[in-house]
Amino acid sequence: MAIPSWLLLQATAGAGTYALVRYRPLPEGTFLSNASHFKTFVALYSIILVGWILYSWIIHPKWLSPLNRLPKPTGGTWWNGHFLQCFSVGTGETEAGWIRTIPNDGFIYYLHILNTPRVIATSPKVIQELCTRADEFIKPKFILWLAEKLLGIGLVLAEGQHHRRQRRAFLPIFAPRHVREMYPIFWDKTCEVTQKLAGIVTSQSRTGESVFEVGHWSSRAALDIVTMATLGANFGAIQDENSKLAKTYRLALEPTRGYLFQALLKLWFPPWLIDGIPNKWNRSLREYVPVFRGVCRDLLNKKRLEVADKTREKGKDLLSLCFHYEEVADADEEELIDQLSTFMAAGHETISVGITWAVYMMCLHPEWQELLRAEARAHFPDPTGSNDAASDKKVTSADVEQMPLMQAFIAEVLRWYPPIPQTLREPLQDTVVCGQLLPKGISIVIPIKGIHRHEDAWGPDANVFNPRRWLNADGSFNSTGGAVSKYANLSFMQGVRSCVAMGFAKAEMACVLAAWVGRFEFDLVDEELRDESNMKTSNGGFSGRPKHGMFVKWKVLSGWDA
Repeated sequence: MAIPSWLLLQATAGAGTYALVRYRPLPEGTFLSNASHFKTFVALYSIILVGWILYSWIIHPKWLSPLNRLPKPTGGTWWNGHFLQCFSVGTGETEAGWIRTIPNDGFIYYLHILNTPRVIATSPKVIQELCTRADEFIKPKFILWLAEKLLGIGLVLAEGQHHRRQRRAFLPIFAPRHVREMYPIFWDKTCEVTQKLAGIVTSQSRTGESVFEVGHWSSRAALDIVTMATLGANFGAIQDENSKLAKTYRLALEPTRGYLFQALLKLWFPPWLIDGIPNKWNRSLREYVPVFRGVCRDLLNKKRLEVADKTREKGKDLLSLCFHYEEVADADEEELIDQLSTFMAAGHETISVGITWAVYMMCLHPEWQELLRAEARAHFPDPTGSNDAASDKKVTSADVEQMPLMQAFIAEVLRWYPPIPQTLREPLQDTVVCGQLLPKGISIVIPIKGIHRHEDAWGPDANVFNPRRWLNADGSFNSTGGAVSKYANLSFMQGVRSCVAMGFAKAEMACVLAAWVGRFEFDLVDEELRDESNMKTSNGGFSGRPKHGMFVKWKVLSGWDA
């Protein structure tokens, strides 16, 4: 039996009120026998509401849902199911554990906050259906409510025909040839941040070693690289994290856990009511988002003038490329700003988190530091410019393509610690996936980290960090990593919802990591973190960062033979 809708609930209360007041079926002196329309409606509505809550939040999800026949985890609470069990650890960690320990045939059923039913897709076969039937499975509404005001309806949030049109228009901008042309942007900013860090170490430390929080610096570097490559504008985050543009961007486009919780409230209360609360998150949105979008609009108008001037050299950034393609150039101004905001926010987050985890894995596997350092110095120039003979050399895509160890290491880091540990979808109508009926609106968890560590998808060493799985016998890069299906590799998703900027992100990561490992030696500050079980990841958000930061000793190394 399906859960009655709010509209039916209100109609029932209204009909009952009319009957009780009009026909007075209750004996004199009894409950509601002489009550007014208003009192009768309030009383009936309250009774029906309590019954609806008990049925929809407890009775139906726990005992009457057809999904109850699926395998389920044990435990949970009366009102919030397994929510606390999931929320107490990093995003996606609990679900990843269930996949390995609960026997299943592609699905696991559990209850989330307020007993909201969820289904975990546990096999590449199921995920393949979800990806190939993308129009039938959309992102849950609370994700839209969370990000719409920040990003607008860009590629990440658009659905159906709207998404297909946007993807068709903007996909050519991320063609490999355009990404190759952006390498000078990636490398110039990489050199800037590497020189900044080396300068701090040498000026503040007699030992040539200092402690930095990796996530802080990877975020500053990624912000400058992404904004330079997207807008052709320098936000100055590397030199000053509180520069006006960098601070505005950070406050406008990096939602806090409080704002994430506020978005969840919209599942049970009208969105306009939550948006009207006079709290700091709503005030920040109203203050900083217009400023940031105004910056984008000014730069967009500036680029239009530059493009009109045929004597000027055209830029290689995404905003300049927009005017190379008629369908994009003719797009509405607000839509263009939506896309640029989406590219910056998604790219900045994915890249900075990926770099952070890569440095951590270098600390855990120092033998890979040595291998990557030798490869980086063989193909890249010194980013600090100490080798004058090579300092004028620019990095190209060909240099990265000749670095199979770096490509393999990055691919394994993204498998082992995917920046987005899991994502959600919900069907637009009752549908069948791999023989299982999934009701309209059910939250389907795509457990990216769980699939990435599943032996059925990656083989018996799935729970071992092994970059060599991405290398062929002759040492060349193997793009499959030995997975049973491409739908087992979900760092950038698959199908029509795959990330159009995958090549962009990997290229930027390769530049930064090659420069850093070539110039620095890394080691952990906290020895307990050599045991990965002690590394806690963030929860309550979309990305999976180290929960308490990643503090690492950076030691400047001499010599660079490029």
